Amino acid sequence: MNLFYFLLISSFTDALTTSTAITSTGIESSFVHENQTIGLKKENGDTCISVTFQVKILNQQNNNSVPIDFHLPSGLIKGNCAVTRKSKAVISSTIEETDGRMKTLKFVFRTEEMRAKRLDELRWQLNKVIYEEKFAGSSAVFESDNSSVIFSAPLTQKYVCEDRINVTLHSVNFDFPILVMFSPEIDVQPYGPKSNFYICERSRKRTLSESLQHRSTVFCGVVLALSSIAHIVGHMLRRHFMPHRKELYENLDKLPAMN
Repeated sequence: MNLFYFLLISSFTDALTTSTAITSTGIESSFVHENQTIGLKKENGDTCISVTFQVKILNQQNNNSVPIDFHLPSGLIKGNCAVTRKSKAVISSTIEETDGRMKTLKFVFRTEEMRAKRLDELRWQLNKVIYEEKFAGSSAVFESDNSSVIFSAPLTQKYVCEDRINVTLHSVNFDFPILVMFSPEIDVQPYGPKSNFYICERSRKRTLSESLQHRSTVFCGVVLALSSIAHIVGHMLRRHFMPHRKELYENLDKLPAMN
């Protein structure tokens, strides 16, 4: 089985498009917003899944770097909303190329009880990313590890990240991996719209580091300014309280210039 080399570069359009899909939860419609967000809405119009990010997928076989565009909003967006707080939520995009090749990128979300600050907390997770390509009766499927947690946040919060996140996918039929790279700004809400947000660990650490560096720079500037002021004041006080030096300074000014 041959798999064509590919580099998937996806970006969202500025148009708003909708389509409908019938799932086990009823009729759900997909959407693409101007702010680069795709998602699903329930039959009553409520948003159940909303994701914002750009993706690059790199086939790492033989250090391949040949790009093939994968435009998520141009594909058929499908999925299903979570029926309950502990149900899975899925969203995917499928594109049919002019040569008949079918490409699908799927994201699977779930919830799990986790211990946080001595309390059990229900969190949602993006725990599965799947890439599938079908062509001429053959197919190739790459998935992230079952134990991996790519995005995670408390159920009542959306996930926000300003840093790049990489995920490695593997296939049972191929001995090379595929790297999926999520580019910021990342904004994910798989269990309905949230007013609160959870900042990813990398962004929090980077923001804290930048804040500390800024404070350190300001502190050093203040110390330097105070040191300069203290030096000037000290010099003035020495001249004031040591008259003989003051007279010496004045006499130096009266010396005739040397030819």
